[in-house]
Amino acid sequence: MARPKEKANRVLKARIQEALRRLEQGDAQRAFAELNSLRADAPDNPILLHALARTTHALGRFDLAAGYAGQAIRHDPRPEFHITLGLSLLALGHAEPARAALHVAVLSAPDLPEARLAHAEILEALGRADDAETELREAIRLRPLEAGLRLVLARFLERQGRAGDALRVLSDARRLAATDDVVIRQQQALLLTRIGAQDDAERISAEIRSIRPEDPAAAANHGAILFSLGRFDDAKTALTRALSLASPTAETLSNLALVEMALGDLESADQAFAEAARLRPDDPRIALNRGTLLSELGQRHAAETLFNRVIEAVPGTPDATRARFNRATIELADGRFGQGWQDFESRRAILAPLPRPDLPDWDGNATTERVLLCGEQGLGDLIQFLRYVPFALDRAPVCLVLPETLIRLVTDSQNLPFWKDHFRSGRLTITGDSAINGATRKASLLSLPFLLAVAAPPAFAPYLRSRASETVERLHPGLRIGLCHAGGATYRFDRRRSIAFPLLAPLLAVPDIDWVSLRPGETPDGFEPLPDGDMATTATVMAGLDLIITVDTAMAHLAGAIGRPVWLLNRFGGDWRWAKASRVTVADGSQRSLWYPCVRPFDQQTPALPELAWQEPVNALAEALRSLSGG
Repeated sequence: MARPKEKANRVLKARIQEALRRLEQGDAQRAFAELNSLRADAPDNPILLHALARTTHALGRFDLAAGYAGQAIRHDPRPEFHITLGLSLLALGHAEPARAALHVAVLSAPDLPEARLAHAEILEALGRADDAETELREAIRLRPLEAGLRLVLARFLERQGRAGDALRVLSDARRLAATDDVVIRQQQALLLTRIGAQDDAERISAEIRSIRPEDPAAAANHGAILFSLGRFDDAKTALTRALSLASPTAETLSNLALVEMALGDLESADQAFAEAARLRPDDPRIALNRGTLLSELGQRHAAETLFNRVIEAVPGTPDATRARFNRATIELADGRFGQGWQDFESRRAILAPLPRPDLPDWDGNATTERVLLCGEQGLGDLIQFLRYVPFALDRAPVCLVLPETLIRLVTDSQNLPFWKDHFRSGRLTITGDSAINGATRKASLLSLPFLLAVAAPPAFAPYLRSRASETVERLHPGLRIGLCHAGGATYRFDRRRSIAFPLLAPLLAVPDIDWVSLRPGETPDGFEPLPDGDMATTATVMAGLDLIITVDTAMAHLAGAIGRPVWLLNRFGGDWRWAKASRVTVADGSQRSLWYPCVRPFDQQTPALPELAWQEPVNALAEALRSLSGG
């Protein structure tokens, strides 16, 4: 018959194990209550004290955890007790005492992988990455068949910026793991997403979904990756599935809203964002994205309120920077150009750095030293902001860096009044190589309105022309019209900007028109193709056209800059540069752009789905075209 003390010890041990099972199940609060109730009968039991240390550590009470672990060690200096003490001290910010505790654990149990892992964590915190890696690899040597240890090493390597090494270790871990393991797959997909290998990330994410078809997180993660790949319909299916499998989460709803925006369904996006905001009202990312949507819906005041809230709530963060940039687009759309250009500068913290990091930024003040002017963002932006170069030339000699496709066109334009004196004086040079010597400062073309305090759009004069345009001859009578119905599909929200070709049927039904395609590499049936070449080639084609019809692409800017008539098919809540504050009304009651007086916008009147929203402006443009052609 067991002695009473032995029986009591067995009961105590069983109750400790039961409490630790609750801890493993995530109920640390109840585990702590049960363990604490045992203290009265066993105040100095080291197993109980260590269990209390583990539980309070899980509760975030690292001071109590260190105290309990220290008491346990006084009664029984086991290696695992030193591990808990060291990790608790590290959580309290006491890295060196934590290292000392873990050093004891490693010395007393050199073959214990858990001691090596904990020691590595503390060495990494102390900045001793090489020593930390040594300990992690030693843990793997001790248990070479344990996939989880390789997962820990891979995460460490990723934190050290060694993504390639991390992926190789994860591949090894996959070979050791169970065939239905998803944890390692999730880490692979996450890392591949971070390094831009989205196709590989999507493949692995699809594997996870096939292993766990009823897991809402698997569907949600897959949907997010599909969205990043531009596979919006598939992303919507995955995210909708995730929402059907469990209670909606703010993150999944927010991702679904972004997908709906990309699909052009602004009303559904608004509903999803509203629900996400209800679930997580203080989330700055949700507020930021919802503000972008409200701007597209034409609710600019409400959008600006959200952007201001983000700027105030998380100052100095990337989200606040993006909110400030988005606020700039609203200010510019409203004609508040002075404040708009100031906020527009926030984009520099978001975009890739300008070329030549060795050169300091130009502040816009007069100087005799040459300034390197660089483009950024899209080709349309670059063409638009070329008009500020003469203002810069009034203050400094300039070396203008252009993409290859624009160099010949700008060079051919040098005899226009806009450029003539500057080219002749030698104050303006053009290059495609930012490494050119001689410049001592740099600036972005898009920063010139701010740097030079040129608020409103400057007076317009054509500033681009192809030399070959001067000899263009018309080969056929009647109207020749160029059409660009779509931009690059890589633009995330292209479905609202571009027009599906069948929707242009009313336009193409107007008789006696020779149509010319202005989309490189794409020629619809019955259209004259756009010749291969640079933008000077395209400008030559435009010079022989009576009219250019285009959506919001670089073609609108090019045609506007050379002064050709442009009819712009403009989406609801469109880009700031085509907004009403940047327009004037002319004698016939129609509107023209302040940026390019030859540009006449035809606006969507509703934020409906694209196939519906385009009907009205396409019909209005077709009617105007019939009047122009006499058809």
